[in-house]
Amino acid sequence: MWRWCLTPEPREGAGSTGHHWFMRHVLDQCGGDSSTCHPIVCRSAKSGAGPEEEGGARQVSEYCKDQLTRGREELSVEELRAERYFLQRQRNVEERLKTLTEMKEQLSHELEEKRKLLLLKESQQQVLHAAASRPSAASSILIDDESQSTAARPAGNSELLNEFFLQPDDTGLSLKIRVQRPDCPGGTTGDHLLVDPHHSSVPQEPGSYTTNKLSPIQETSVEAVAWSLLEDQRQDKNQNQDQIQGQDQNQEEVEPDHAMRGGAVDACDPEARQQLLDICDVTSSPGFHCESRPLPPVNSCLQLGGDLYHIYCRVVDEEMFSIYKGATNDDNVLVKVSRCRVPWDFHQFRRLKENSSVDSFPQISCFLFLDGCITVYTCPPDHMFTELTECEDSVVRKSLLLLQLVSELHSRHLLHAALRPSILVASYRGLNLERVFPVDWSSSVDVDMQQDVTSVQQLSSAHSYIRVGLLEPTSPPQLVDLLGVAETVHLLLTSSRMVLVKDHDGWTAERFSQDESCNMCPGTWTTWSRFFRSLLNASGRCSMSVLSDVTEQLSLLLK
Repeated sequence: MWRWCLTPEPREGAGSTGHHWFMRHVLDQCGGDSSTCHPIVCRSAKSGAGPEEEGGARQVSEYCKDQLTRGREELSVEELRAERYFLQRQRNVEERLKTLTEMKEQLSHELEEKRKLLLLKESQQQVLHAAASRPSAASSILIDDESQSTAARPAGNSELLNEFFLQPDDTGLSLKIRVQRPDCPGGTTGDHLLVDPHHSSVPQEPGSYTTNKLSPIQETSVEAVAWSLLEDQRQDKNQNQDQIQGQDQNQEEVEPDHAMRGGAVDACDPEARQQLLDICDVTSSPGFHCESRPLPPVNSCLQLGGDLYHIYCRVVDEEMFSIYKGATNDDNVLVKVSRCRVPWDFHQFRRLKENSSVDSFPQISCFLFLDGCITVYTCPPDHMFTELTECEDSVVRKSLLLLQLVSELHSRHLLHAALRPSILVASYRGLNLERVFPVDWSSSVDVDMQQDVTSVQQLSSAHSYIRVGLLEPTSPPQLVDLLGVAETVHLLLTSSRMVLVKDHDGWTAERFSQDESCNMCPGTWTTWSRFFRSLLNASGRCSMSVLSDVTEQLSLLLK
């Protein structure tokens, strides 16, 4: 237990009569052992401090004065604790300030890098405009173009400094440019043309490119000169053709797309399509509704024909239409909002379903408004929709269903003419993938109704293929769908856009050419290589025959 006692202690400078009393406590059981005493008392004992006799009075120091004194000033315990607190807070502030200074320096460095990139981009534009005045720079660049004759290409087998790709411009053309070493005269004689068709699976910014080991200045100069040289070649080729055919100056002003179609009416012309739909009276078809109001805004909810559709998200957004994913109280739906009043999608999808006993087709309805139309695809019972690129099934299974779709289209004398992954949807029943179908038919053709469409030159979606020589202008229009299948399957298989290569065996995808390693698809590379060569070299063959052959090839991979 604790015991308290009062001991007189003379106040400093007050004499023997100026005593004051203070209280101290001592543990009875300590037995003189300083280790069991109060810490302050122990420190006093260890330091030699102890009782002092002065004038018969005993003085005892109850704390360490050396820890509480600052010169001649004595601090209290609270003052000492406050001093320690403010010192710690000062250190924290200094550390925080140091961190903020380092962060400021890092941000300043990043800002400077962005400024340099902006200046480089501006310099690219300036060099591009000045490229025409640099004929000497063009002499070090070779463009492998099928339109060039063998005599026009430099001979030799000198090594090349670099190769890079110019991605599609507004014409959809992409060429592989080979840059020659300054100290190695001559070039190569290989017939190697790489192009990126108009409907690239992976969108790229026009004019962007990838390169290896070129400085920014070299990249800017080479890109500018290459585009300039490419444009000059196009102009020279057009002028030579005009001279051979004896065309006058007025004919050179004809619209390029109109000339590509050979003067025929555009197969996608809205007025021509509306006249065809008037003949077949599509407005009397089941599922067709007319609304005497403008297109409603698409928010979280959409009211159509007395039904309420919950809109989840927008999955496709293009200039003339948008596609949304949504649901009713019972089923999943896909909603296409088009700013064109011609219900062509509704007509084409009903044509696809004609005489079909398969219940995996979704139900379709169309709502015609004053300034556009809305097409709704509703899931069959016990089915669900998902984007084709998000399916977890094997690429072989998805490819076979895509081939089945194109076979059904061609057997019903329909052309889609713009197959690409973004507009293809898969229909599931439970865990089984049952069908693949498109939700956009903007470029499609009904061959029965549009009997004047007899060649690919009448399809705007085929013009980029014609320019690079992949298709002849007079090729059957069904070949465009085969190329769409090749592009889509290539994206599903490699997660990259398809780059076309022409070698001694014809056209193929670069990733599946003989120059590429077979390790990309172990065990199946040969099958996929034959698959792409069959689709890309189908000229002179019936599309149904080609589809049957490639379906048989892929079916072997499922066994």
